[in-house]
Amino acid sequence: MNRLYSVLAAIAFSLAGAWQHQAIAQVSEPPNKESQSEPGADEKTADVGEKQDIPPDEIVRRAFAPPPEAVALTKKKSLWIDRKRKRVYLDGYVAMRRGVLELFACPSGTKEHESIVATLATAREVHAALLAIEATPGTPVRHLPQFVPATGQVIRVWVCWRDDKGQFQVSDARQWIQKQGTKKAMQAEWVFAGSSFWHDPTDGRDYYQADGGDMICVSNFTTAMMDVTISSSAQADQLQFVTFEERIPEIGTPVRLILAPIPNPTDKPAPKPHTDPNQPPGKEVLPKKAMPQQPDAAAEAAKS
Repeated sequence: MNRLYSVLAAIAFSLAGAWQHQAIAQVSEPPNKESQSEPGADEKTADVGEKQDIPPDEIVRRAFAPPPEAVALTKKKSLWIDRKRKRVYLDGYVAMRRGVLELFACPSGTKEHESIVATLATAREVHAALLAIEATPGTPVRHLPQFVPATGQVIRVWVCWRDDKGQFQVSDARQWIQKQGTKKAMQAEWVFAGSSFWHDPTDGRDYYQADGGDMICVSNFTTAMMDVTISSSAQADQLQFVTFEERIPEIGTPVRLILAPIPNPTDKPAPKPHTDPNQPPGKEVLPKKAMPQQPDAAAEAAKS
């Protein structure tokens, strides 16, 4: 286990200089896990490409240009790091606006029926990106013999998008999550728990558990990459959080998440961060993608 985390950490730091998609992909695709559950009748899930005949990942890629001064970590260009500003950027789309929640964000194709956002990057890729900006992983939740919450560095999550008029919008991701039975947004912090690897004795391969869906959780999972620091049951009849529907844009809206580690407490005065992770990012993080120029009709006619 320690060897695998060492390998993942080494990969993360090498990513800062160049694409290393093939290296990350050596950690194999995950199996179904204990936390997979069936969608409820009141949960609204969407196939973003269903009405447009365009895959959702392609819609997202067409929406935004890369964040400035950031380094892409995957060939599909959906995940970046900015080591100076200590930020991870990852693109995705709104997958659900109404329903009970176990997650805020999951990798596309996993648990969209109980997650607000689906991302194009996998959980293991995002884990490596957090390591590359020197975020500190901790330990996932333990339920037995007694409850011990997840530990790790606190990670602020910002969600950015453009509204139907093309105007930049940004929100603390917790403002999209509502405590059941109240009109209050979730207050709990997310920590970088780090998930775990599972060794399959039948094929001899190691699987990163959070790739099954448990990337940014609001219910406690022992497989979570990021988890809340409170006790939050994953039992269907005890789920604490629902979507804050009126605050969430339409299903299929492309979004860019920004993960920003909060500096760990220290006995020594910490250096002032280049960018305050508690301050919302500006519109510069979401540049519009330049549209390809259409050929000039008159010029084309003149050529002919």
